[in-house]
Amino acid sequence: RKKGEYRRVRRVSLTNKMARRITERPEEANKRLEYGHWEGDCVKGPQGTKTSLLTLTERKTLEEIIIKLENATQEEVQRAIDDLERKYGTGFKLKFKTITFDNGGEFLSWKSLELSVLERNTRRVTIYFAHAYSAWERGSNENANRIIRRFVPKGKNIIHYTKSEIKRIERWMNNYPRKALGYKTANQMAKEHLQGNSDLGVDFVAL
Repeated sequence: RKKGEYRRVRRVSLTNKMARRITERPEEANKRLEYGHWEGDCVKGPQGTKTSLLTLTERKTLEEIIIKLENATQEEVQRAIDDLERKYGTGFKLKFKTITFDNGGEFLSWKSLELSVLERNTRRVTIYFAHAYSAWERGSNENANRIIRRFVPKGKNIIHYTKSEIKRIERWMNNYPRKALGYKTANQMAKEHLQGNSDLGVDFVAL
């Protein structure tokens, strides 16, 4: 079936006017020329529930990171990104060069998200935002979220999924051969890119 064309919207979010737009993102990210450029979003449960999933998708390798959040709030997203930096240490800035989010309220404290918790007053990552009503600008992450919905259907309260179950979904996605990757897995692709970087290593792959 012929793929439909996207209706390009260039509307800036009225609640997020000062943020960096996706049009400012470097070509290395736009054209998937190097590892380390991610797209992010929150997968939420049914109305009236709080527990959510923070999903991060690496653009070049389709590597996936899924983190269970108690609530889809700025504070919970901040905690999750801080925990990732503590996990990867000085390698965080090499693994995460940019992250492109949608304009959800949970990401509006982007200035704080950019700042390192390990090195005071140092930027650890550069954050960009897609245009409002333009989810296709984060197409890799949107596709990943659809896969996650196979395991966590809409209408299911995410609170009932344990962190180990969420990590099992993450591992499945990272070890599933993808046509877009020449039938390699996201983990295989990430390892190839990380092995060529003396400052990182295969331990930095989301196994």
